[in-house]
Amino acid sequence: MLLVNVNCVIAQTKLTIGSYKNIYDMLKDVPGLEVATNGGKAGSIIIRGISSFKSQQPPLFVVDGTVYGGDIMNINPQDVENISVLKDAASATAYGSQGNSGVIVITTKKGTTITHKPIVETYQKSAYTYFIEHQTKLKIIGYDDNTLIEGVIQKQVDSILVFIKKRKELIIPIRFIKKVEMIPED
Repeated sequence: MLLVNVNCVIAQTKLTIGSYKNIYDMLKDVPGLEVATNGGKAGSIIIRGISSFKSQQPPLFVVDGTVYGGDIMNINPQDVENISVLKDAASATAYGSQGNSGVIVITTKKGTTITHKPIVETYQKSAYTYFIEHQTKLKIIGYDDNTLIEGVIQKQVDSILVFIKKRKELIIPIRFIKKVEMIPED
């Protein structure tokens, strides 16, 4: 169960975890809020109170004690532990002029400790040897900032890299390379 505190008073609304697609869906059932969504892609929230008669501004969002400037659609409802809605004097007292249109305070569940430690390797050979051994797809960029080739290095012969392109060997001298970028795997 998720508790939603409204106006920092004893009255609480209990929401059932797992039945909401996004934060806007969670807040639709909270008294004192006007929540409108646009097909689950975006939405708006107005906190009803004395200040909302004058202004239709969205509330300030505070996530885990920090003012949140991002899109609240990016917050997974499964990660939410508690939501508090502050309006009128309570929001202005706590957050000053930023809280004039109300404040929605979201507390997320705390993460668990890492069960496995990250692995750090030391590689003693050249970067090109590493790329060859791991068959890493690369983007090779020349000094004119044009892409010389995208692909996997087949072998390195002295200061030359050999790629296979359309069943033919393509030779790129290392001295012509300005930058090498790894291409993420799909």
